[in-house]
Amino acid sequence: MLKQKRTYLVPIIGFALIILMSSILLTEPFCNYKKIEYKDALFTATSGLTTTGLTKQAISEQFNFWGQLIIAILMEIGALGFIIFISLIWSIKGKTLKISDIILIKDNISSDSFSMIKEHSIFIGKLMFKIQAIGAILLSIRFIPQFGIISGIWYGIFHSISAFSNTGFTLFGNNSIMDFSADIYIQLILICLMVIGGIGMYVIQDIRNNKSLKFSRFKLQTKIVLTVSLIIIVLPTIFIKILEPNLSIVNSLFMATTPRSTGFTITNIEALSFETKVVLMILMLIGGAPASTTGGIKIIPVTIIIVTIVSTLKGKNETVIFGKRIPDSTIKKSFTIFILFATILFVFCMLLSHFENVNVLNIIFDSISAITNTGLSITSMYDLKLFGELLMILLMYIGRVGPLSLVLVFVKADTKNKYIEYPTEDVVL
Repeated sequence: MLKQKRTYLVPIIGFALIILMSSILLTEPFCNYKKIEYKDALFTATSGLTTTGLTKQAISEQFNFWGQLIIAILMEIGALGFIIFISLIWSIKGKTLKISDIILIKDNISSDSFSMIKEHSIFIGKLMFKIQAIGAILLSIRFIPQFGIISGIWYGIFHSISAFSNTGFTLFGNNSIMDFSADIYIQLILICLMVIGGIGMYVIQDIRNNKSLKFSRFKLQTKIVLTVSLIIIVLPTIFIKILEPNLSIVNSLFMATTPRSTGFTITNIEALSFETKVVLMILMLIGGAPASTTGGIKIIPVTIIIVTIVSTLKGKNETVIFGKRIPDSTIKKSFTIFILFATILFVFCMLLSHFENVNVLNIIFDSISAITNTGLSITSMYDLKLFGELLMILLMYIGRVGPLSLVLVFVKADTKNKYIEYPTEDVVL
């Protein structure tokens, strides 16, 4: 059975090994300004590789350049590593992918030709580094006058990686980027990096290949991602501005963009209104696009679920988006992903509520933040007991490798009755 499940086990075990090795490195004296406990290093390593951004201590106060460099590498692996694992599987197997392989790959890749996975991975890698390089240069222009040439360049590189990978780690202490709440230039660059990382490389590739830039010629996935991304950026910006009048338009735009999986903040999350926190939780759950650097349920499944519900209420038998019918298998998978996310969140929230003396809303908010790999937090991670820390680490890990992938490891595929068609009989709902 394990041999049949190696497609799922390779990234699951691979990420676990990387976390363990990097956490050991982060405990070494050459990476730290001061001594660090292993559990804190494990928390940081997990947060970095899963591109979550939760941390128990300020990165700049705990880790020196070498520690920060390891964290930057972890963020980069987290953003690109899963697709690299898939390419390795492809190279090792050297044969046509089976349906069981495609199920996993389609969580992260939308491609018409699975024989092009290797080539697409190379394309993704080059494009990612180009975008981050541009972001680093633009950020360095502002950071160099403030922090000096060496530190300014490093700050530019680190925060470009952090924004594009949708991690949210900063080198500005515990205030995230609150010190730049009046700096429109910095905020707009970070917003662009977060959005580009959040729409996914294959959407970018489709846009690049469509030289006429006619919306009608885009693939269905591109149409859905671009349309829904625009909606979940513009509407929350308006809502947040109304709910938080003290925030500027740019601040509101930033706070509508960062919950999609980054975790940067330009204001104190705890001081926000209940309604604003609910908006942030919804955005965290939605996340970004498949094959992007974001977490969450993802835009495509959420869109399919909503359209399916609306179609059902209207008495329609099919789910149609932009004139294209969505296959029943894709609809089932979308609902399965949603139910798995909801079930895992419910269980972990119950456990945290039982073992931690923390406000229920804070537990729900932080749990959603962890499993969606966002990194926004109301509760200080210092306040968590050891069991609570382990639960948060596990939530971040589950969110990164995907609840569906973990479940499929333990579910035996039913190939025996594959071609049997059973008689149909309706039931009362």
